Formats: sequence, structure tokens, C-alpha cells
Amino acid sequence: MTSTSHLEDESEEEELIQSNTDPWIKHLSTLWDTRFEQREPPTDDKVVQINLGNETNPKPIFVSESLSPSEKKDLVSLVREYIDVFAWTYEDMPGLDPQVAMHRLNINPDVRPVKQQQR
Repeated sequence: MTSTSHLEDESEEEELIQSNTDPWIKHLSTLWDTRFEQREPPTDDKVVQINLGNETNPKPIFVSESLSPSEKKDLVSLVREYIDVFAWTYEDMPGLDPQVAMHRLNINPDVRPVKQQQR
């Protein structure tokens, strides 16, 4: 009797080898390496909070402390110019499905909660 498991293992190995020579697989591998493994770490800049709203309706933004005063001024004026583009609260996003923005616990409401013992 001849075992087919050995033949199946060889065909899977050949398939893997062929996928390594496939130009599309090589391209995807290169993109993966570039995107995830060779990127620079995020900066550790200290930030300053700037409120673009008022006390009753705050609209905070965070700006790097390393910016020059003129760069900060230009950035704040740019954000003020396009302030209607940003959503500061859920009410600022009409048409957004509440199922997307609402947190829900997956619990059975018919079951009584049980307090676990502390260790």
C-alpha cells in the first residue's frame, strides 16, 4: 500500500516554493517590510493643548512644543479656518449610525451578576 500523505506534503511544499517566486508575493512582501518593519518610531515630542472653542464648548487641539511660535500661529490659524471639518462631539457627526459609536457590553440581562472572590 502506498501512503498519499507523503505526496501531499511534497505538493504543499512545491506550492509554497512557487509562491515565493511569484512576483506579486514578492511585491506584497516588500510592501509589508516597508510599511511595518522599516518605519521610524513615533516621536516623543511634548505637546501643548490649545482650546479653539470656549469654556462651555471646548475644542482642544494638541500642538508640538518644538514648533516655532510662527509655525504654531500658522497651524492654529489653519485649523480655525477649517474648524467646521472636525467633529468635536457625537452631535457634530449627523448621519453616523449609533451602533458604530456606542459602547455595548455583551451580557445577558436576565442573568444575575456574581461578585468574584478577591485574592
